[in-house]
Amino acid sequence: MPKVSVILPIYNVEKYLRKCLDSVINQTFKDIEIICINDCSADNCENIILEYAKKDGRIKLINHLENQGLGYARNTGLINSNCDYISFIDSDDFISIDYIEYLYNTAIKYDADIVFTDNIYTVNEAKLYIKPYYHNRINIWKKKFKKNETWKEGISDFNVNTPEKENTPEYPLVVAWNKLYKRNFLIQKNLLYSKYRIAEDVDMFYRLLANTPKIAYNHCPKYYYLQRVTSLAGSVSAATKPPIAILEVFENVYKYYKENKEELLKDCNYYNFLSLLHTFNNYKAQNKNEFYKKCHDLMKDLNVEIDKDKHPFEAYSCHIMKTNGDYNIYFDKVERIKKKVFSVAWWIPSITLREKYKKYNLNKIAKKKFEEELKNQ
Repeated sequence: MPKVSVILPIYNVEKYLRKCLDSVINQTFKDIEIICINDCSADNCENIILEYAKKDGRIKLINHLENQGLGYARNTGLINSNCDYISFIDSDDFISIDYIEYLYNTAIKYDADIVFTDNIYTVNEAKLYIKPYYHNRINIWKKKFKKNETWKEGISDFNVNTPEKENTPEYPLVVAWNKLYKRNFLIQKNLLYSKYRIAEDVDMFYRLLANTPKIAYNHCPKYYYLQRVTSLAGSVSAATKPPIAILEVFENVYKYYKENKEELLKDCNYYNFLSLLHTFNNYKAQNKNEFYKKCHDLMKDLNVEIDKDKHPFEAYSCHIMKTNGDYNIYFDKVERIKKKVFSVAWWIPSITLREKYKKYNLNKIAKKKFEEELKNQ
């Protein structure tokens, strides 16, 4: 039995698939199986997989009878895997030759349920460049943790109640594809992907954390993430109908914590709300007010609360969204604060100092505004 299943969900990526497959079959760690789930691609993906399968017996092809989306394709791979550990690789991305070897060795060393790398690079298809992903702070961590080399490998204690670890080597990112998972942990905890076509990683990530996995990291292997206009991530900004799936994701995560980890509900609400805002802010259609109203209704129905002492600006933003059904009021009360702070922060040359300035002043202003709101109720 192979030690690692590499699962590739595949849908209309013939342009990128060979590069992805080459990076997987040429891994220094050879004891793997490669499960390709063809989610009803209309291009030449199936023939490419069959071509590679003839040359490499580790490759298995599974064809979906109907398109089910990225999450369900990952589920198919997980259910059909036969290994101790699994790795999800998006089929338009690629990995360094030692990717699996590093993550697997760390998983065995710490008996980890999840191992991740933040050594991620963005490959921009339109502008033809490769640069560190936004959270890739390897060079900073190398200097900061030079003496004990904890930047490189270790145990992560990150959870929704430890936001102070976000900018450290312990932060695992809310994505599926930079990780190695212990298969039995996912199966025993019934951690399968839900039906969502967007933000499926968000839903899965926070349900994972609610089950208190043992997490480790190794920031030596590299993951190359392709940024392309036609990807699912870029579809929200071009959409003309409100992406209500993000509201379903929010509600699912909220109820999961309410039922299984209520002591961390407020902490999870902070991250859950940030994910919702990310989608909301990227939605550019003229009917944005309609989308806002749906967000308002959900916040009100669930009575969502965020710890205002830990996260003043997000708690204030959530409160305004929950108590006001008019987007113009939300914009006036929340977006104007951001505009005021960002207009000054723009002139700070250091990115680190700029982000600190923004966070400090957003929280400072929001805390005062929140107190005024509560007094006037």
